[in-house]
Parts: sequence; C-alpha cells; structure tokens
Amino acid sequence: MNKERLVAFTDAVLAIIMTILVLELKKPEVISLAGFWALRMNFFAYITSFFWLGTMWVNLHRSWDGLE
Repeated sequence: MNKERLVAFTDAVLAIIMTILVLELKKPEVISLAGFWALRMNFFAYITSFFWLGTMWVNLHRSWDGLE
C-alpha cells in the first residue's frame, strides 16, 4: 500500500469517527439556554474529542509529508 492510499484511508476513518461523534449528541428537552446548559458536559466531551481528533489528523499529515 503506497503512502497516498494510507493517507486517504486514515482520512476516511477519521471522518467517520467525527461523524459518529455528532450523532451521539443529545437533543435538549427544551430549546433554551437552560436546556443547552443541562447538556454542557456532553457538549464539552464532544468538543474535546473533536479537537483531539483534529489535532491528531493534522499531526499525521505533517509527519507523512516528511516521508518522501
């Protein structure tokens, strides 16, 4: 498997994982600030996971660019 195929496969896997993260978010019972505040830990976990995966993705691309 060449490098470009491995990069494309990794991009696809990370995109699927990030999509599944969005699907796991719960809908607030009441559409108001209090409803969103009640789900603050879910949103915090989503944001933390999303940025962690994004950082991992960027670092993988930076390290693979040096493997010529």
